[in-house]
Amino acid sequence: AYLFSNALLGDKEQKGDHLGIGGTHHAGRSGKLFVWTGTREDESAAGSKVLAPGSWNHVVLIRDGKRVRLFLNGEPEIDTELRIASPANGTISIGARNDRFAPLKGFLAHLVVFDRSLTSDEATTLHATSGQKSGTPEASSPAFAMGVRESKTIADCKINIDGNSKKLGPSVARGFLPACRTKLSPPSVGSGTSGRLQLADWLTRGDHPQTARVMVNRIWLHLFGRGLVDTPDDFGVYGSRPSHPALLDHLAHRFMDGNWSIKKMIRTITLSRSYQLDSIYRDNRLLKKDPANILVGRHTRRSLDAETMRDRILQAGGSLDLSPSQGSAIAHLDILLNWPPGEAKYLHEPNTHRSVYLCMLRNALPQELVAFNLPDGMKVQGNRSKTIPPSQALFFLNNPLIIAQALALAERLLVDQ
Repeated sequence: AYLFSNALLGDKEQKGDHLGIGGTHHAGRSGKLFVWTGTREDESAAGSKVLAPGSWNHVVLIRDGKRVRLFLNGEPEIDTELRIASPANGTISIGARNDRFAPLKGFLAHLVVFDRSLTSDEATTLHATSGQKSGTPEASSPAFAMGVRESKTIADCKINIDGNSKKLGPSVARGFLPACRTKLSPPSVGSGTSGRLQLADWLTRGDHPQTARVMVNRIWLHLFGRGLVDTPDDFGVYGSRPSHPALLDHLAHRFMDGNWSIKKMIRTITLSRSYQLDSIYRDNRLLKKDPANILVGRHTRRSLDAETMRDRILQAGGSLDLSPSQGSAIAHLDILLNWPPGEAKYLHEPNTHRSVYLCMLRNALPQELVAFNLPDGMKVQGNRSKTIPPSQALFFLNNPLIIAQALALAERLLVDQ
């Protein structure tokens, strides 16, 4: 939202000083004051404090040549240099930008424009005479999270003719897939419900033959590099048969008995002798009989996945931040839905947190991971591709992340010596 704009009315990207509160356009600026010169995006500066929603704040913007200062509630917030971009006969817009973009959804109690630049003492005096307390109240974390709920109106879906969502055919009543045949009776869907809850209850029943097996197989795949069923996305007639059916059933029962806890299942598998084997064959006869290691006579040697590789690089350079990442880059998802050119770059600003905290958005994946067979997120992919293209070697030679961590590692080694 924009509080003040000193630029010609009309088109966007007009030269002038624009004062606003960061929203969803730039990651890291949400709720913070910023000043922009109206043209180039790098000609802007942002504060560090997040404004609490519903709070009153005292703001003083001072332009003295190239120097731009901003005081928030009597305290310095921005002090930098920005190119002079004021128009010859600019028009002052209040509560919006000059092109009426992002109007303020709030209140402006007072506005004063001076014909000269104020001093820092004058800025703090203005705040003192306003009667407001010094300092910015902390913005509290929202006491809610995103969730799923039924729509107020329950409706059946229409057939998409030829898969085209714009060519709709007749409606199809909600129900269960008749092609999925099991010994369990399918759930009944009432007229006042969508059927999602009934389907979830049916899938997680204790006597359901597939759900626990599928999940346990994926956990095994993640730990060993190969599932007990080699087709994790297909447990049907076209999928592979289990290499150890009794073990799969045992782990599935244990998974359900453990309240479907993935953490407990990982602990169970990693404490087993099979997981703790090394990758060297001790018996050549076993190598000849089982070259693919289907019988798990050793631990399969495999390359790191993209996320683990990035974490290990940061760890080697001494830069890995193990603390949870705060906030989310997807907070400005509304921008990405409209997809103006260049906006996706804000999703992947450099950081040293673990890869599990990176933003994984379809069509805008982290570039440092794409070269290493990272799934595109468009469909379920239990088994990742395993390739070694030239782009991976070029990545290690040229990527700024690799270069920075290599230099950090070299400096650490020199210090140790």
